[in-house]
Amino acid sequence: MGQINRVEPEDHLPEVREPAGYRHPDTDIASELRECLADDVGLDSRGIEVEVKDGEVTLSGTVRHCADMKRAEAHACAVRGVVLVRNGLQPKEPSPSPAPEQPAGAAAKMGKPGYEH
Repeated sequence: MGQINRVEPEDHLPEVREPAGYRHPDTDIASELRECLADDVGLDSRGIEVEVKDGEVTLSGTVRHCADMKRAEAHACAVRGVVLVRNGLQPKEPSPSPAPEQPAGAAAKMGKPGYEH
């Protein structure tokens, strides 16, 4: 008997592509982004305003801190049809101040590997 070649259904699925020049409607982009922001349990999106024009997203309003700004921007970048993201969000909490610089040799004094020669 001959060998039977098994064909999986996914082998014949056409690749999904939008027609050349197709643009996702701004309203679809905005609603999908608002849904993503609302579904993120670690992000308080109540203060975030979303505007979309020609696939360009503008985020404005306030968030708790800088990490939320980055998180909201990442959601916007992941939405299909977005061509540009402008992040105008403002954190309510100030950014943590940078750690004061330590004098040369402080790492060795603290029991960390030294880098002085």
